[in-house]
Amino acid sequence: MGLRGIGFGAEQIGIAALRFPRIASVCIFVLLVLIGSSLPNLSFDDDINRVFLSDSALSQAQQTYEAEQSPPLGTVLIHVTSPAALSADQMTSLRDLSLDLEFIEGVTAVASPFVLRWPPTADAPSGTPLFGQQIDKGFIDDLAAFEALDTGLPTFLNTTLTAMMFSVSINTDQTTVAAAVSNISAELGHALPAGLSANITGEDVISSEIVSGLKDDLIALNLWGAVMVALAAFVLLRDLRMALLAVFPAVTGAAGVLALSVWLGYPITVLSNVIPILLLVLGVADGVHLAGSIKETGDVRRAIETIGPACALTALTTAVAFASITLTGNSQLYEFAVLGAVGTMLSFAIVIVTFAVLGRTFRLSDRAVPQISASIAQRLTKIGVARPRTTVVLCILVLILATFGFSQTRAWFPLYLNLPDGSATLGTNDAISEDFGGVFQMIVETDGDWKQTRALTERLEAASGPGTVLSEVNFARWLGHPDTRPSQEELATLPRELVDQIRAKEDSSRIFVSVPEPMRSKDTLAQFDEIHYVALAAGADRVIGLPTIMRVEAVTLIGQLSFGLLVAAVGATGLVAVAFRSVRLVPVLIIPNVLPLMLTGASLHLWAQGQLTPTAVLALTIAFGIAIDDTVHFLSRFRALTAQGQTAQQAVLAAAGSTGQVMVLTTLLLTFGLCVTLFSDFNPIRVFGGMMIVTLWAALLTDLFLLPALLTWKRTANGSV
Repeated sequence: MGLRGIGFGAEQIGIAALRFPRIASVCIFVLLVLIGSSLPNLSFDDDINRVFLSDSALSQAQQTYEAEQSPPLGTVLIHVTSPAALSADQMTSLRDLSLDLEFIEGVTAVASPFVLRWPPTADAPSGTPLFGQQIDKGFIDDLAAFEALDTGLPTFLNTTLTAMMFSVSINTDQTTVAAAVSNISAELGHALPAGLSANITGEDVISSEIVSGLKDDLIALNLWGAVMVALAAFVLLRDLRMALLAVFPAVTGAAGVLALSVWLGYPITVLSNVIPILLLVLGVADGVHLAGSIKETGDVRRAIETIGPACALTALTTAVAFASITLTGNSQLYEFAVLGAVGTMLSFAIVIVTFAVLGRTFRLSDRAVPQISASIAQRLTKIGVARPRTTVVLCILVLILATFGFSQTRAWFPLYLNLPDGSATLGTNDAISEDFGGVFQMIVETDGDWKQTRALTERLEAASGPGTVLSEVNFARWLGHPDTRPSQEELATLPRELVDQIRAKEDSSRIFVSVPEPMRSKDTLAQFDEIHYVALAAGADRVIGLPTIMRVEAVTLIGQLSFGLLVAAVGATGLVAVAFRSVRLVPVLIIPNVLPLMLTGASLHLWAQGQLTPTAVLALTIAFGIAIDDTVHFLSRFRALTAQGQTAQQAVLAAAGSTGQVMVLTTLLLTFGLCVTLFSDFNPIRVFGGMMIVTLWAALLTDLFLLPALLTWKRTANGSV
């Protein structure tokens, strides 16, 4: 397989476009129409759980619980605060507000202090309301008397009476959480007593807020990414036609990937949001390599025949990096991987065909590309080639240290960082955690007898704190017989939705524990782990709920992604070695391309407290596929030059002056394109983009400094690899 065969023939798509330009032009036009008609149908994922769910027993238990919810319910939490203890008049107004909330479309129940009742009596089998029609100053004494019953039931008031919480259940078959939140906000706007403030949150509200911000972010990122790349290409190349030839095919390819998500039926997520801008900058990089060849030779066909195979191989290595993520068993990441892998190849096909059509039309100027990039590339290469042994040994030592640093990172998933910047939800969540235990619900299921359920509840109350645990045991205490399970007749006095939650089946019970986000901080993680341990140690059969999924499955997911990173490294390296028909290339490929990843991973200790998130591992995985691209182009040029009779040292210096120049330019373009992610409202996207940029620059340095040293160290005069 010659150099023209390293792309496994994929570049022939461009040759076919040159042979049949009219057909190719019609195909591009039809594709543009299809893309334009598909983009309005983009959908966005609003299911937080799906980020983590896999085929594990925990995920299956969570999915079973969700499937049993009939009707499906969402929960909206309203946190009302006051600068001073709530007065009787304010309590009366808030009681009226709770009644008004029940009439909002889709609302099935409103839990608040105003649902509390005294224990049942002969005259009042369902108990009498704790708060009467008119609430007077004595409500504080009534509340204290109720708490003295030691039922453990939440009162929805904090100890200083400066905060109250409403828990609003929404039937999502009747309305959406976003619509319900809008109606609730309107109600709060005109019914909330003067001097009080209210904020809305909840697991479902967080999902809705993320999706809403994601839609705006998607438009802004891709629009500004295209603008930045176009401007950077014009400034760096100093040739408008060359810039258009490099950018327009890439923009078309990126738009095609968005349309692909519609064709595959995949919703856009916080993760897949970055794929179009990622492939945009990759397409521009290929465009610069191809356009540079046209500028040098004036022949479009020759550019596709000589540079096209390397572009095809780099697309394949990037696709392999994406495909490795399918090993996680996570449905959302599987979609991310498929969209990325298929999208990469689709984008390559669009880029090379569009380039072939436009290349026949555009006549590039004679103005030379600025040589400063070539000068930088050659200076770095000369340093590495001057002392190849020292360079290799030094880089291996750095690789060992960086690998150790990366191995000391800690798997971590902070959900709060997925909220858009400036969101009031984070502060509300922290306040609810302080006042009422937390926004999130740990769900503890037990198939044991009443004694087991009671012991489990008591252990959880001791670990979590008063007013944070809800189970049948609380109601048995309220009924006055904590030693026996409430009968169906007694439970019939409670809201049906509540009974269905706490007693899923006749022989099993559920216990709900309000907890803060597990990885909000080290303290909240320790608190969650203690409660989780207590639940299992006390005999719980299953512990589920979003916080459990985030804590357990996120760590598992990061481990799976790390394995995917290893597969990506081995797979992409093997693919390039096969393409060049040289097993001896493996160490030459592995060391320069793994070193940037380990350096970036170890740098997490400097700016991310050593926290390894799913986004960080994804960035490293995709960055490896992209980082090896420069290596492929350099090796391709190196092999062509040595085939012409140059020595290894002559070939690497010549390659640095030609291909190295384009490598510097493309890295600059990639940086400009990806830098828009640093202005995203979403922290994961900023992390993704930032790590990509750091990795790409580290990869450029190693490809121009370490790779030439490896290629010239102990090589024979003909420079064979």
